Amino acid sequence: MPKNKKNIIKSKNKELTEWKKVPRIKKLQKIRTIRQIDDIDTLNEPHKILDLLKCDVPLRVHEYVSRKEILNTEKHCYEWAKKFGLIAKNTTNKEFKGSKFGLLICYIFPTTPFERRYLAIDFFNWLFFVDDLIDNNKDLKGKPEKIKIVLDKFKAILDDKPKPEDLQSPIAIALWDVWARMKKMTTKAWQLKFRNTILLYFDACCVNARNEHTNNIPNSVKAYIKIRRNSGAVMTSFNLIEPLLGVRISYDNPDLQNLMDYCNDHICFTNDLYSFEKELKEGEVDNIIIVLRCLRQCSLQEAITYTVDLINKRMTQIQDIFNRLTHFSSEIDQDISKCVNALLDIVIGSFYWHKISGRYSIKKNENDGLRLSMEF
Repeated sequence: MPKNKKNIIKSKNKELTEWKKVPRIKKLQKIRTIRQIDDIDTLNEPHKILDLLKCDVPLRVHEYVSRKEILNTEKHCYEWAKKFGLIAKNTTNKEFKGSKFGLLICYIFPTTPFERRYLAIDFFNWLFFVDDLIDNNKDLKGKPEKIKIVLDKFKAILDDKPKPEDLQSPIAIALWDVWARMKKMTTKAWQLKFRNTILLYFDACCVNARNEHTNNIPNSVKAYIKIRRNSGAVMTSFNLIEPLLGVRISYDNPDLQNLMDYCNDHICFTNDLYSFEKELKEGEVDNIIIVLRCLRQCSLQEAITYTVDLINKRMTQIQDIFNRLTHFSSEIDQDISKCVNALLDIVIGSFYWHKISGRYSIKKNENDGLRLSMEF
């Protein structure tokens, strides 16, 4: 996060203070009092909050993807999950279908050839199931050592050194399938880069679980952003730009690197905003809104206002760099130009997907929810 005045905040005694570490036990006490009078209206009017997010960039999906292709992508997403046993057979799958994972891929990769888009949806499908496995499995939640054991099995697959016991679960076999197909269309250098990006996500999962286990939260917004850029696994979508669009990206370009960071932040903070009520209800507190509220001892509305301002600031920064890099498009590398446009597609696609996806809605009836195959 760039240095600015918001790295230092004013406490209620109006003295400047640095962010400081807060034990999770204190944090949970604060969360239990979240439905105070000044917060009830905020929780009851989420659409007014979300309307404060600024985005005047249109989706490009309708220029490149037909309605039939979108439906086929959604169908493929569901059938692939069923094929590998990622969804329990005795379920209505309303939540899975309502999440619209296939539509997400059409939104963020609108110019991708049809068959390559299937590879992207299969990988992200797998990634969402890993996220749910860590968050929803009672034997893993908040237990970093056990989480690491599971993730090490996935790491062995990415290292092309899986043992027979590493390929016993549906989710491991699904990764083996996706990874084998990825290797057929990518270079060794790209595979190493992609593997390392996923390992950063794995490490972040363990860090978050360890913080939960030891009753700690990030001790600053800067620390939260650092871990969130990895825990959101957003960089994997940036990595996929190269094989999906047939370009090569130079990560030495400082503007391009800053653009990736800002895009990453925008997607993760938007996700925090859309998912915070559900995470609050389910006891999740690793969310920038919750972290802000606890560290600043402020109202929920103040924490949300700060988050909205930060998201809108990131969008301004993204558009500034985008305009700077594309204004002289004839003078820059065409691969960079394609990459910049692809990054914007990912941000805008993710933004609009959050608006219509049912993934972060509160379950009204537990029996109508998604029943995953949680074997590992």
